[in-house]
Amino acid sequence: MTARDALPTLGASDCTKQTVRAAPMIRRLILILLFVSVTGAVASGAGLWAWKLGLDDLAQSGRASLTLASDRLVRQLERFRELPVLLADHPLLLAEARGAPGTDRAAEASRVLESVADLTGALEIWLVDAAGQVRAGSSLATASGTRPRNLANQPDFRRAMTGALGYYHAQPGADAERGFFFSAPVRDARGTPAGAVMVKVDLEALESEWRGDPGILFFTDVNGVVFLANRDPLLLRVDGDLSAVRAPVARLQQYPVTALKPWFEISTSVRFGHELWRIDAPAAADLPQQALHLEQPLPLIAMRGRILIDTRPATVQAWLWGGLAAALMGMLALAMLALWERRRALSVRLETEERANAELERRVADRTSELVRTNDVLRQEVADRKAAEDALRRAQADLVQAGKLAALGQLSAGISHELNQPLAAIHSYAENAEILMARDRTAEVRENLSLIVQLSDRMARIIRNLRAFSRKEGEPATVVVLNGVVDDALALVRPRFDKEGVAVDWMPPAGDVLVHGGGVRLQQVVLNLLTNAADAMRGQAKRTIHIRIETFADRTELQVRDSGPGLQDADRIFEPFYTTKSAPGGEGMGLGLSISYGIVQSFGGDIRGENVEGGGALFRVILTPVDRSVAA
Repeated sequence: MTARDALPTLGASDCTKQTVRAAPMIRRLILILLFVSVTGAVASGAGLWAWKLGLDDLAQSGRASLTLASDRLVRQLERFRELPVLLADHPLLLAEARGAPGTDRAAEASRVLESVADLTGALEIWLVDAAGQVRAGSSLATASGTRPRNLANQPDFRRAMTGALGYYHAQPGADAERGFFFSAPVRDARGTPAGAVMVKVDLEALESEWRGDPGILFFTDVNGVVFLANRDPLLLRVDGDLSAVRAPVARLQQYPVTALKPWFEISTSVRFGHELWRIDAPAAADLPQQALHLEQPLPLIAMRGRILIDTRPATVQAWLWGGLAAALMGMLALAMLALWERRRALSVRLETEERANAELERRVADRTSELVRTNDVLRQEVADRKAAEDALRRAQADLVQAGKLAALGQLSAGISHELNQPLAAIHSYAENAEILMARDRTAEVRENLSLIVQLSDRMARIIRNLRAFSRKEGEPATVVVLNGVVDDALALVRPRFDKEGVAVDWMPPAGDVLVHGGGVRLQQVVLNLLTNAADAMRGQAKRTIHIRIETFADRTELQVRDSGPGLQDADRIFEPFYTTKSAPGGEGMGLGLSISYGIVQSFGGDIRGENVEGGGALFRVILTPVDRSVAA
C-alpha cells in the first residue's frame, strides 16, 4: 500500500475525532439555548404575575378613590336638595309667585334669596313663575344683576311644575358656569304649582377638591358628556357618538353645542379582569398612555363616576420582577455551573482517593489493634468514673443525713424536755389513779386515764416527727403538702423556740398548698432555715421569725424572714463550709445552706437569700406548684 492509498483512511479518522470533539459543544449549545428559553419563560411568568398584582393594587386604590369622590359629590349636592323645598314655603316668595299685589315685592324677594345664597353657598337661587320667567333671584338683588333666560324648558323646572322635586345639570352658555339645579314647586292656595324655587350649585368649587388626586376623575351624564373632571381638557368631551348627542343637547340648551368635543382615540383591552385603555392624546391633555379604567353608577344624580389610573407603576413592578426572576435564573445557572465544576473536580479527587485507599486500608489495619487497646483503657476509665460518681452520691446522701442528725443534736435538749414533761405528768396521773381506785373514785380515775391518753398521743406525735426526720429518704420527688411540712418542722423546733424566747409569726394558708418535692428532705430545708434564723437572732431584744407561703401562676414561694442583723455576704451563703456563726463552742460547719440548696435544686426549684429593709434576712424557697386536679 502506498502513502497515497493511506490518505483517505487518515482523513476519515480525523473527521471522527472532530465529530467526537464537536458532540460536547453541540450538547452545551443545546443546554444554553434550553436554559435561555426557560429563563425567558420564567421571567415572563414572573412579570405577568407582578403585573397582575400591580393592577389589582391599582384597582383597589382606584375604587377607593372613586368611591370617596363620588360619595363626596353626592353628599355635597344633597346639602342643597332640601333648600328649594324650604324656600317654597316662604310667605314672601309664595306671594310673589302667586302674583299677589304688593309694593316692590320682587326686589325684597331677591334680597331674601341673596341672603340665603350667601349663607348656604349656593351659586344662584331663583323664583320662577309658571311660565318659566324669573320673578326674583339672588343675583337680581342689585341693579347690575343679569336676569337669566326663560327656564321653562329645563327638565328640573318641568318636573317641579308636576309637583315633584326636580334636578338637572347644565352649562347654558360657553361663558356660563357649570351648575347643578334643584327645583321645588311653589303652590297656590289650591295646592296647584304656581311657580318654582330653583337652586343652582357651583360645580367648579366641588372640582377644586379633586385637583390633587393622582387619578383622573371625571363624571359623565346619560349622553356620555363629561360634566365634572379634575382635568380641564376632559370637560364637555363626549364618550360616544358626538353627532348623536348634538340634537338633544341643542333642544334642551343643556350645553353650548360648539363647546362639545369628541373623545380621544382609545383602544380598550381586558387583562386579568381589568379594563385597560391605551389613549392617544396630546401632551397638553395630561393623560397617561395606558390607564386602568373604573366606573361607578350614581343614580341619585343621574351620572356615572369614572377614573383613569396610570398603569406605569404596575408596568415598572412587572419589569422589576421579570428582571429579578431572570437574575435569579442566572444565579441558578452559575450555581449549576459551579456544581458541575465541583462534580468534575470531585471525580478527579475520587480517582486519587481510590489510589490512596489501599494505603489507607493498610494503615487502618495497623491502627485497629492500637484502637482496641485504647478502647479497653477507656472502658476501665468509664467504670472507675462511674464508681467514683456512685461513691460521691453516697457521700452526699451521708452528708445530708449527718446534717439532719446534727440538727437533731441541737434540738435534743428541747426535745428531751418536751418528752420528760408529759412523761412526768403521766407518772403523776398514774399514781393518783391507783390511789383513787383504792378509794373507789372511778369517775376521777377515768378522768386521769383520759389525760394519760392525751399525753401519750402528744409524745407519740413528737417521736413520729423525729423518726420521719431522721430516716433517709431515697424515694423520688412526689406531691407534698407544703404547709404540712412547715407544721411538722415547727413541731420539732417548738421546744427550743419556747425555751429561747423565739416568737413565730406563721399564717397558714386556707387550704393545702401542693408542690413538687420530697417530704423529709423538704422538712430538713425548712428546719435548717428555722434554726439558722434562731441562731442569727441570738442576743437580739426582739426575736421573731415570720413564715409565709405565696402562690403565683408559675411558682410557689415559702418565705422565712427573721429580725436578726441580716446576711454579711449574701453571695457566699450557699458555699460549702462558709459560716458566720459565733455561737459558743464554735458550732456550725457551713454545710446547712449548701445541703438545702442541693435539696431544692433536686426538686427543680431554687432558694435565694437577701437582706430586707429595716433589718433581718429573708430566704425564699421557690418550688414548682402542682395542680390539685392532677394530684387527685
